[in-house]
Amino acid sequence: MKKILALCACALLATSLMTAQTTPTSVEEDKNPKVDISTRVRQIEDTYAEFHPTATMVTLDLEYTPLTGEVIINYTCMAASFDQGEAMNTIDAILEEFAEENQFTTKPAYVRKDRTRYFKDSRDIRMASYRRWVRFDVR
Repeated sequence: MKKILALCACALLATSLMTAQTTPTSVEEDKNPKVDISTRVRQIEDTYAEFHPTATMVTLDLEYTPLTGEVIINYTCMAASFDQGEAMNTIDAILEEFAEENQFTTKPAYVRKDRTRYFKDSRDIRMASYRRWVRFDVR
């Protein structure tokens, strides 16, 4: 009788261990995100020349994370022709257009303080970069 009871206990233990091994694979499948968490980076064509008439060699980058609604805009130009007011006006125009494209109805909230950085590019030209972080209300 004791041997039968021990065999039943072993069979029950083996069955529970086999089902426990199949559970992690289903958990691993659940780890694959169904929500888009990637950051989209795109170069913006400089059609905003009326906002920065004195700046030369202007490049505009926009990074957007749809999950959080965070937008980072980089405005880069030669340091000799950099004017912070022109950079701010250009970024404001880009944000307005971006809000219309993505149908945001509220104004963006500032995430961090704007940052101005000076550096030399690969050709030893002094450049200035102005960066703004904002977040749109994503519902």
